[in-house]
Parts: sequence; C-alpha cells; structure tokens
Amino acid sequence: MGEIKKQSVNNTFLSYIGAGLGFLIIYIQPHLISSSDIGLLRLLYSFSWMAAIIMPLGMGSVTMRFFPKIKNESNIHNGFFSLIFLISSIGAFIIAGALYINKSFFVNYYQKSPEFPEYFNESLVLAFILSLISVYSVYSSSLLKTTFTVFLTDVFIRIGQLVLVIIYHYQLISKHLLVLGYIGIFLLQLIFLLCYLYKLKAISFQINWKFYRTLDLKNIFLFAILMMITAFASLGIKFIDQLMIGHFLNENLVGVYATSVMMCVVMEIPFNSLERIAQPKIAHAWSINDVAEVEKIYEMSSRYMFFVGALLFCILWASLDAIFMFLPLEYHQGKMAFYIVSFSSLFNLLTGVNSSVIMLSHKYFATSFLLFILIVISVIANYTLIPIYGISGAAFALLIAIGTFNLLKYIYILIRFKMQPFSKHTAYIFFCIIICIGFIFIISSAFHPIVRAILGSGFAIILFSLMNIKFKSIEEINKLFKRFKVIK
Repeated sequence: MGEIKKQSVNNTFLSYIGAGLGFLIIYIQPHLISSSDIGLLRLLYSFSWMAAIIMPLGMGSVTMRFFPKIKNESNIHNGFFSLIFLISSIGAFIIAGALYINKSFFVNYYQKSPEFPEYFNESLVLAFILSLISVYSVYSSSLLKTTFTVFLTDVFIRIGQLVLVIIYHYQLISKHLLVLGYIGIFLLQLIFLLCYLYKLKAISFQINWKFYRTLDLKNIFLFAILMMITAFASLGIKFIDQLMIGHFLNENLVGVYATSVMMCVVMEIPFNSLERIAQPKIAHAWSINDVAEVEKIYEMSSRYMFFVGALLFCILWASLDAIFMFLPLEYHQGKMAFYIVSFSSLFNLLTGVNSSVIMLSHKYFATSFLLFILIVISVIANYTLIPIYGISGAAFALLIAIGTFNLLKYIYILIRFKMQPFSKHTAYIFFCIIICIGFIFIISSAFHPIVRAILGSGFAIILFSLMNIKFKSIEEINKLFKRFKVIK
C-alpha cells in the first residue's frame, strides 16, 4: 500500500492542478465561445469515447488482468506493445466501418443538434486516437508508472483546450479548425505517451507469438469480449446523458449541462488517481489469492476517496452561487443539475474501487451482468426524464443509474467475497457532511455569495481537519500537519 499511497498522492497533486485548470475553463470558456460550440465539442468527445472504448476489443481489460503473467523485462514484455496496437487497429477498422455505414442514422438522430453530424468523420478519427490513449495508459499503469499519464490527461489536455478556445475566440481559426485542433490536442497526448513508453523501454515491435500460444487464449478471448461490452456499458453511463440531451434538446443545452457536470468532476479526482495505481495491485493480489490485500485496498479506497470527496462536496455546495455569478445567465439553469449530479459523485466515491474488485477477480462476469442492468436503467431513465425535466432529468437519470449500480456491486461483493468497505470513519465523514450542509443553509440568505463561499469552505476545511486529527481517518494528512508543526 505504500506505493499506492505515494503514487496516489503524486497523481492527486497533478489532478488538482488539472481541476484548477478545469475550473478556469468553466469560468472562461462560456465567455469566449457560445454554448452551442461547447455542446458541439462535448458531443464530439462523448460520441468518440463511446466508439473508442470498444475499438481495442477488450485489450485494456486484458492488460489489467493478464499483464502480470505476460510481463518480462528481458524481452520487453513479449512484444505486448505491438500486440495491443495490432488488435486495437483491427477493432478500429471494424467499429469505424460499421459506424460509417450507418452514418445516415446518426445524422437523423441528431437533427436538433445539426452541427455535430457535420463532423461525424472527424469523430471516428478522434475515436481511434482515444482508443490508443486508453489502452496505452493502462499499459503504463500496469508497469506501475502513472504520474506522467495523469499529467497528460489532467494538465496537458486542459492547457491545450484552453489555448485553443482563446485562439478561436479571437477569430484566428475557423470552427472547422477548432474541431481539428481539438482532435490534434489528443493526438499530441498520444505521441507524448508513446515517447514515455519508449523511455521506459516498454516498446517492442517483435511479438513473441510462441509465448502467447502457451496462454489460455480461449479464456483470454472470452474475457476480452465480455470486458469490451462491460467497458462500453460502464463508459456509456458517463456520456449517454449528454448524447441524449443532444437528441432530445439541442447543442446549447449540452453545453450548459456539460459545464455544470464539470464542476462535479473535481470530486472524483481522488477516485481517478487512486484507481489508476490500485488496479494492478488488485490484479496481482487476486492472482496470488491474497484476499486480505484486496479487502485492505477496498476499505482504504472507500475511506480515502469518501473523505476527500465529501470535503470537496461541501466546498462546492458552499461556493456554487459564487461560481454561477461569473457565468452567463444562460448557464444558471444548470444549477439544479449540479446539485443532483454531486450526490451521484459522492455515492460513487463512498463505495470505493468496487468495480475493480469484481472485474479483476475470477467472478469478473458479474460486472457485465450488473452493467447490463445499469445501462438498461440509464437508457429508460434518460428517455423518460429528459423530455419532461430537461437537463435536470438527465441529472436525475444519472443519480438513479449510479446509485443502483453501486448498491448492486456493494451487495454482490458482500455476499460473494464477504467484504465491505465501510468503517467507523465512514460515519465520522457522514456526520461532518451533515454539519457542513446545515451550516451552509443557515448562512445562505445572510451573506453575499462570495462571503458565503469563503465562510462555508473555511468551516468545512476546519471541521474535516479537526475530525481527522481526532479520529485519524487519513493519517497522511496528520503527518503533513506534524511536518509543519500544526499539530504535535
């Protein structure tokens, strides 16, 4: 766990720099480009990711689960780098071809968001780039090297997007070049990632076919197909709401909704940072049947992520009116969506790395079944609620789907593996949330939004810090306090 903590701290530090950039984008972007332009880029990104997640044909999940058996530094891991590229390219050809043949369907589906279909071909190119980024990021994580990939994802991409939007605002480029530049930023990310893997001496163009024939290829193939479907459903829950808003409403409201949801992304930074390094550790623990280590990671992931996420939840609630003060009036209709989505993010953090615990075990097929239930609930909820409640309906649909999914995973792990992530620290954190939200409501009408943000955020930070000093929920924070002689 020491290595997990160390890399998680580094990753979290970079991720919060990225979060700061993300908030800067939230403030600046609506003043630089229209909500329809924001909606266009979000639709492009969401649609491309939906295609990208199945293009590698499950190689990302195969890497997480089977790389401990494939890893061999003496021959550069049996040419696994090239095997990833070969299979991902085959998958990209199949998926992109199938989507292109059905292009007319998507053109008709997005009649209320007419700009997006104009860039359908470009979305397929972006999908292939994103697919390679996803699998090679997992490959890097399996080598226990995650910090640079976090920098690329959370810092480099956001700086690139911010610069691009500023250039577009001053009419130095056309909208078509804006889209091409947006794709180009991800292409640069892929190039830098490949250079990093080359530096790690993890690139080989000679596939050791003889070695791979010794593996249980049938089992690996079935796992890959199952996990491909699983990953598609898992990622779909993140983007299906925006895609359906584009269908039922328009690109403008996609931009408004995406801006509101981006504020909640900062809460899930602990999850993304910890999961990147926890996954290979869980995979290794399951491979040697070290159940105690899996249970330890499961409990710590819930405790760490829920503590940080809860603190950010309270800070965001205290600061929301101040945040919306600086956004155009058009975006204020997304405030209710933020409140709803923030609850789904908090619940997701509470349940820890439950997907990894199941997916990397010998009971991995259960993840697919649970995700099938998730995607069905999500589609029904979005189709039912968006036409009635607009973007707030999309937020409610996300809360219903995420809540149901995590509850089912919790019950499954409890029954099948006799594990659960909660402890007395969970209750302490819940208690702090209730006190903070109560304090925020008490001062809500008495102070200016900026003053309220300062008072509410300060109160939350002090309360969580005192709780942690008393009950030692996150000992690393107390060690930091001791280093600066804040506590003895």
